[in-house]
Amino acid sequence: MKVIIDSNILIADFLMKSPNFAVLLESSKSEKIELFIPKVVIDEVANKYEQNLTKIYTDLVSELKKYNKLSESSLTIPVSVKDVKEQATLYTEKIEKKFNDNLVAILDYPKVEHSIIAKKAMLNKKPFNSNEKGYRDNLIWENIKSIISEDNPDAVSSPDLVFISGNHKDFAGKENELHDDLLDELSKENKSKDVIIYQILGEFNEKIAKIYLAEASKFKEKLENKVFWDFDLKNFIDDFLFNDFIGDDLHNYRQHTPYANDEPTVSQINDEYELKVTSVKQLSSNEFLIDVEFELETTVTYFVDKHDYWISENDDYSVIDLEWNDHVILVESDIILPISITLIITSALECKSIEINKIDDEYE
Repeated sequence: MKVIIDSNILIADFLMKSPNFAVLLESSKSEKIELFIPKVVIDEVANKYEQNLTKIYTDLVSELKKYNKLSESSLTIPVSVKDVKEQATLYTEKIEKKFNDNLVAILDYPKVEHSIIAKKAMLNKKPFNSNEKGYRDNLIWENIKSIISEDNPDAVSSPDLVFISGNHKDFAGKENELHDDLLDELSKENKSKDVIIYQILGEFNEKIAKIYLAEASKFKEKLENKVFWDFDLKNFIDDFLFNDFIGDDLHNYRQHTPYANDEPTVSQINDEYELKVTSVKQLSSNEFLIDVEFELETTVTYFVDKHDYWISENDDYSVIDLEWNDHVILVESDIILPISITLIITSALECKSIEINKIDDEYE
């Protein structure tokens, strides 16, 4: 199976340190999948990385000026424009080394006639959209076509290629299938049309990539039976929840806080929850991928429009500040959140990585 990832997937995790990237890269390194990165994607991600660093630097300079003015100080920031440029250069070298170490193939810019691209743009053929934007997407599409197999109805491997992109609307038609324009193009070039698009790396890993990782049943059994006397999986999750989850915003909040006028913030959690280990897979010779589920009692704070407050029965929340301002009040609610978390645990029983996969069956 061939897999290509788009720039937005990398931009969401510049350093590729999440469990989902670990799964993807290990699948590539162990040659369970063929992973490809277009050079145009690397260039775009590197440019975005430098833009982010530059913005952080600019904000630091601006905020420090305000601080110095207000405090009558003369402090200076410990980084410079030169440091930003150096970090941007190091970043490109770093990710290219990571790709090389994990057997990821880099696809050069495609050699395609500009007249062909221009004609597609004028005809609004995918991956161009209605305002003729899509030059970069078209370059990626040409890269995709270059590695798709010849059409073969008897092929054993399925799908032939997976494209992971948050920008799926410029490539997809219904569900996860290619748009008809792109399918027609593959037909004319006698290419396999067995291509699937995923919007989220975690979804791809769950449905496809993880099937290549051996089930570590003994490790799971020991976890469930608490055989490791000096190891408590819950401690790692507690630390993560208290340090990273509290203060975070809930994105799929309507079913829990229907009166909220914006995303509610997690303010407290109850650490008396029971873990259920749903899956343990061997990621490498000394790393295990662990999926756990639990229900978490959570307190969230949010704002409610005063108009909604006065016309509602207010059974779903408690008022914290009725006079927050002229328009909203500050309230809180206690809710139960079904949460799925993935961890990478080493054979030395150390937590290497941890992240929330789903809340209420919604991918994070």
